[in-house]
Amino acid sequence: MSGFNFGQIGSIMSEMFDSDFLDIKRDVGSNLQEMYSNVPCHIAFASTDNPDPTTVDTKPIIQSINVHMPLWVDIQNNDFIVAKRVDSEGNLLKTYSGRCGNPIVSEGRKKVLMTMSATESEEPTPVPPKNPATITINYLSSGIPIQDSIKKTIEVGNVFSINAPVIEGYFAEYCVINGEKQESATVYIADVKNVEYTIDFVYTVSETPNMARFLVKGLYTKDDGSLANGYHQYKKIDIDSISESEETFTITCDNVKWTHEDNGKSLSIKVGAKLVLIPRNIFVQVDEIIGAENNKVTFTATEFTPTEDERNSYVTGWYD
Repeated sequence: MSGFNFGQIGSIMSEMFDSDFLDIKRDVGSNLQEMYSNVPCHIAFASTDNPDPTTVDTKPIIQSINVHMPLWVDIQNNDFIVAKRVDSEGNLLKTYSGRCGNPIVSEGRKKVLMTMSATESEEPTPVPPKNPATITINYLSSGIPIQDSIKKTIEVGNVFSINAPVIEGYFAEYCVINGEKQESATVYIADVKNVEYTIDFVYTVSETPNMARFLVKGLYTKDDGSLANGYHQYKKIDIDSISESEETFTITCDNVKWTHEDNGKSLSIKVGAKLVLIPRNIFVQVDEIIGAENNKVTFTATEFTPTEDERNSYVTGWYD
């Protein structure tokens, strides 16, 4: 005699009851890291406290809830969760947040008891649209991707608008929506249809450098938060004016005086300082300080040929 297929039972129960959504966050180091967002679930109230039980008009205070979810969800004791109750149209009605206990597994389902918390941020991920349209956004220059594509979902019938983001070293020229070129780099769809949209933001390379970074050797933080050691390009310095003559540049910019946040080196515009001019990735060394006033500095710098390690220096966005 074969046993019950509790996995199949769990799938059926999930289809029938899981009309709410759940975000799960976990302590990683000293931060809360989101492990899941918008997991289908079912919220059931476990306990309430009515400060005046004789008054029917007094709204009960919810102290804890049970959250039922599919078996595949990796939820652990002391995870911080945000449970989101939605109506039949997919609109967010209420969020409940707090720490959960050990999960209990039974009959193809998993559940946790969550105690309400007022001490931690609940910041829920927006619930998914009930009737979504998919929008793919690409960022191109001369037909070549210059930034990873992203996908968005939005409710059919809603308005969707987005501006081309600033990408270092490029200028947003125009956008293309489903093959139709637009006059500007701003997307506006007044009534989203039930179709797949493809949006291409088209950029051109900025020929004149408009910013610089210090070329530094030492400890630094990568964009994923990990530490590394070696050549890197540190922080953006906006350039007010720049001119070029025979590989020598005359530049005016902010008269920055920084201390590197990881290796402690003092960084300023001074003779001998090495910079990388962006977007053309020109490596220069400061020759002479012409003048400095009103927190601005004007100087000359000469292009040099970088070593292989300098040429492959890591561009740090972590400090920007």
